[in-house]
Amino acid sequence: MPPPQQDKYVARDYRFSNYHPNVLTSYRPKKCAFTLAEVLITLGIIGVVAAMTMPSLIADYQKKRTVTQLKATYSILAQAFERAKADYGDMQSWGLNSIKGQTSGEEEIVKNFVETYFVPYIKPAKNFGMTNFSNLGYWSIYNLDKSIDTVILGVDRYFIALANGTLIGFSLDGHCDNEGTDNNGNWVCNSEWYYTNVYIVADLNGAQKPNTYGKDIFVMQMANNKFKFYSYSNSENNRNTLLRYCSKGSNENRQCGRLIQMDGWEINYEW
Repeated sequence: MPPPQQDKYVARDYRFSNYHPNVLTSYRPKKCAFTLAEVLITLGIIGVVAAMTMPSLIADYQKKRTVTQLKATYSILAQAFERAKADYGDMQSWGLNSIKGQTSGEEEIVKNFVETYFVPYIKPAKNFGMTNFSNLGYWSIYNLDKSIDTVILGVDRYFIALANGTLIGFSLDGHCDNEGTDNNGNWVCNSEWYYTNVYIVADLNGAQKPNTYGKDIFVMQMANNKFKFYSYSNSENNRNTLLRYCSKGSNENRQCGRLIQMDGWEINYEW
């Protein structure tokens, strides 16, 4: 006698294995898996994509971090400048124009100026006083094209460190109405020297690399009763000129800060 009709259906359906174990135990669903070669190929593709995208992602992160700290540093210095103006009046009354003569004794002039008009309003994390980049552990300072700025290292400035890690160097700048040279060929001022503005070099990460203008070193100034990024008068509001100066083909990368500010606090030049 043939088995009941219900049993036929049960035997054919593996879901009813409790009824017909002998029939269903021989059934094994086929399992799919990647071969070793497929896994290696996939990993290789992922590695290639990562190698192509990671440098760009890292550069974008570094740019954003640089801009964030640069903006914060600029704000700290600008606020200190405005507070000094509130207490001492416009910059013209700070006595710079009354300081005349040869540049001898300039260190004391810079020291007194910074300690009067800036240190009380910044409250630096560390005060180095009058020194230079070489004494602070710098071997070189570079332009974007890797060329070396050989002048700035040995110039004495008044250095302080901010709480955010930025190293700030102050120096006074001015002009001479009658320049010349002495018998040894050294530059001399044959008339009175007039101090007219303050030159500020800011390194966002101190003596750590890259120590490069436009990457971690930016220049600001105080002149004509204003605090601003350093720039030539013909480039301050001319983006094309700023972009030309802030490029790997120029040794005037000191103006990159102004370009960043003009571009809405973004780095849009070749980094």
